[in-house]
Amino acid sequence: MTTPGARARVTLLDVAAAAEVDPSTVSRVLRGVNQRVSDDTRERIVRVAAELGYVANANARSLVSSETMTLGLLIPNLASFVYSDVIRGAVTAAREAGYILVVVDASEIGTTSDAFHRMVLEGRVDGLLIASGTVTDTLAEEMLRQSGRCIILNRLIESSQPSIIEDDEAGMRLGVEELIRVGHTRIACLAGPEDVDTSRRRLAGYRGAMTAAGMPVPEDYIVYAGYEESDGYTGMTHLLELQEPPTGVAAVSLASAIGALAACTSAGIRVPDDLSMVAFHDAPIAGFLAPPLTTVSMPLFELGQQATQLLIKLLKGESIPTTSKVTEPSPSLVVRESIAAPRSGPLAV
Repeated sequence: MTTPGARARVTLLDVAAAAEVDPSTVSRVLRGVNQRVSDDTRERIVRVAAELGYVANANARSLVSSETMTLGLLIPNLASFVYSDVIRGAVTAAREAGYILVVVDASEIGTTSDAFHRMVLEGRVDGLLIASGTVTDTLAEEMLRQSGRCIILNRLIESSQPSIIEDDEAGMRLGVEELIRVGHTRIACLAGPEDVDTSRRRLAGYRGAMTAAGMPVPEDYIVYAGYEESDGYTGMTHLLELQEPPTGVAAVSLASAIGALAACTSAGIRVPDDLSMVAFHDAPIAGFLAPPLTTVSMPLFELGQQATQLLIKLLKGESIPTTSKVTEPSPSLVVRESIAAPRSGPLAV
């Protein structure tokens, strides 16, 4: 029964009648399913649906096709600075394709394996985007074998499970090259975990820049830690205690750089007067630190957007590459106030 004054819901049959086509044709066109339909017919269906104000009934679709029209995005920590842009990109692509995106904090749901089983295999989402460093080759192969409905973000693995990455090596190299450009020769790296792919690629960028400039890389100038503030604080404290501390530091993440800045303050080291610093990844908070931190901006929005587009293609049965890379826009340096020419005298801690 329709409430007096309320407009009756426009159905798929209404659109089909107005467009003078079969309802199944309307359903396929509006779902974006590949089929042999002329451009004129497709444009007419889309135009008529818009004019009538047709809105797809997600519940009915789910009953017919077993699709939830929902995608999941699993991230390591919702409090992390870098994931807001990834989420925005994923939400944008999902919305454009008629999907809803559910963001899941991995720290709340358990392991990546738990999330895969609870969300994908139990049918809560049609597919899952995984931005997690805990994906192993074994787990990836299991995901591929049991569902084939997952995309791994910014992590290269040996498995044939599809993944999409940024050019982390080029980004870190860009930041180190800026330290070299202003005159630094003693440059250290606050690296991430030694066994994580993203950390290894960023470390390769640091080594590449140093080697290209003909500069040595003392092993004690590479500190393997995590990506969080506490990791940066501990790692920076270690570097400052060296007999010959570095004058420049490249941090593997913005959070670890914030911790490193705090360690410098505790030790009475002024940035950039005594020591220069650059961080991988950018976020608005970097401009409000003391000093404002020079960062490497990466295409995080595009990473989330393109990962979602790949997942939707996968769900539609289309072929996608095993490994994709976000190439546009390329990494860029956001110059602020944490880098200066090295001081002539020794660093006093």
